[in-house]
Amino acid sequence: MKKFLIAALAMGVVLSTTCVFAVEEERGYVSVSAKAEQEFVPNVANFKFYIETSDKDLNIATEKNKQETQKALEAVKKELDSAKGDSVKTINFSANPEYRYKNGKREFIQYNVTNGFQVTLKNTDKLGNLISLGLKNGATRVGDLNFSLDNTQNACNELIKEAVGLSKTRANETAKAAGSYVTGIKSINASCSGDSVYYPQARLMNSAKFSTASAEAAADSSVPTELGTVKIFANVSAQYFVK
Repeated sequence: MKKFLIAALAMGVVLSTTCVFAVEEERGYVSVSAKAEQEFVPNVANFKFYIETSDKDLNIATEKNKQETQKALEAVKKELDSAKGDSVKTINFSANPEYRYKNGKREFIQYNVTNGFQVTLKNTDKLGNLISLGLKNGATRVGDLNFSLDNTQNACNELIKEAVGLSKTRANETAKAAGSYVTGIKSINASCSGDSVYYPQARLMNSAKFSTASAEAAADSSVPTELGTVKIFANVSAQYFVK
């Protein structure tokens, strides 16, 4: 009886070991990558208005700035539709003394006060009119204009599908060239992203540089702007089993 039990246990060990080796058996696979991209017309604009005032008296410079900022804010807010996602918030208040050096001595010139507010506009057709309105109502500069898409999820989903399909085609062609064929997926990773927020190069058509656009640059009509395009990328890295 003891000999029988020992023999049975030994057989069980052999069978167990054989099963482990069968599970861990290496399977051939190919690694491929694919990319899909598409350009879209942006539908969201973000930019900033700046209000700058100066005076030898800091209180006067600050009060001037407060009044001009309030005037510009009220004018811009009237054109925004918060129900559609338009928004505005104040930013970047600063007050600094300005000096110059004359005959080796530092002389005080004035105080420079700067305030600003950031605008998010969901209707880019109103962009030119809104910029002109702000510049005509106290804003002295406009800057940091960038465009984006309100919702990139749908675009990403479609581009990922396209990239996955392309990766499968490449895997099939690679396996075929090696005399094999694809039997399944080992792993797959996908990512989706867009260009920098400063793509495209946005500019005021009637200004040498957008970053220094001033009230003088704003004509009676709206300020012309270029929206350009935003590019969305989908990248896929995949491994397919082959036989």
